[in-house]
Amino acid sequence: MRPPVLKPPFYMKLSHILLALVLIVVILRTMKDILAPVAFGFLFAILLLPLAQGLERLKLPRGAACGLAVLIFVIFMAGGLYFISWQTSSFLTDLPVLEKRLMVLATDLTVWIDDKFHIDSDQQVAWINENAAKSITSLSNFIVNAVTSVSSVLIFLVFIPLYTFFLLFYRRLLVQFLLRLFRREYAGEVHEVIAHSRLVVKSYVVGLFIEMLVVAGLYILALVCLGVKYAVLLGTLGAIFNIIPYLGMVLTILVTVLVTLTTGTAGQAFWAAAIMFGIHLLDANVLLPRIVGSKVSINAMVTLLGVFIGSMIWGIAGMFISIPTMALLKVVFDKIPNMRPWGMIMGNED
Repeated sequence: MRPPVLKPPFYMKLSHILLALVLIVVILRTMKDILAPVAFGFLFAILLLPLAQGLERLKLPRGAACGLAVLIFVIFMAGGLYFISWQTSSFLTDLPVLEKRLMVLATDLTVWIDDKFHIDSDQQVAWINENAAKSITSLSNFIVNAVTSVSSVLIFLVFIPLYTFFLLFYRRLLVQFLLRLFRREYAGEVHEVIAHSRLVVKSYVVGLFIEMLVVAGLYILALVCLGVKYAVLLGTLGAIFNIIPYLGMVLTILVTVLVTLTTGTAGQAFWAAAIMFGIHLLDANVLLPRIVGSKVSINAMVTLLGVFIGSMIWGIAGMFISIPTMALLKVVFDKIPNMRPWGMIMGNED
């Protein structure tokens, strides 16, 4: 007769879980330059998989099909970057004029504060100069860090297409690797998790691109009707920022109000902010559920928490990658009996 198996006490299990989480965070932060391009390559590989499979059905070799699919994607992304840079060029040309207009608005604001709240303008100017000095120092440090990390950014952009190609090319080998990690009786569940994960990621990424186009069109149309300058640029940037849940909407409105105040009137800035907030509500409650669908069923609390954690670990890249990562984790958690409570807390109420 076998002796009874003693379960470890709760505090031991908790300490093991916390230690594992700390090690995962440390590994992710330490290996950011390696793992971040792999993560984006994984997303884009799933997105391009139907195209690569279609090219293979046309009797193209797998390497040529995968390479052509990645090349089409790179051309598409390069076209988007060119469009944004083309729109930004006129904005950068008018930037000195905008700075002068902003200084005039700042002077008017100090006079208004002095009149309404009886705060001496000299005190306001001293406070502004103090914070401006700190901002200039922070900005200079940021520029130095940005210049020194140009090589890292270039490596990041170059390696994403390479990882995408290799993940497409070796996809069958990767599936066999995952199957070998588990016993044969779990092969069906592994195939189901892989298929569901592909569906979730493809639904999210494709839906996100469609949603960006719709939101960009609504933003641009609203800003053009209001007569806001740089409407196309602001609408395009707003659609890109919209990828970041909640925080992107705040950033979009702040940038739009600041630019509109320096190029138009306060009334235009107010109505631009109000309409963009209304478009965000329309997007969150109507467009996003219909376009992306219910495949990525992560509740708002976990979404916001995941965005902050992703930003803490990988910065802006972590913000973009957080939602599909949580969706994949939920798929895995729902298939593992011991992890189903975690999958339940990540989802919405039935």
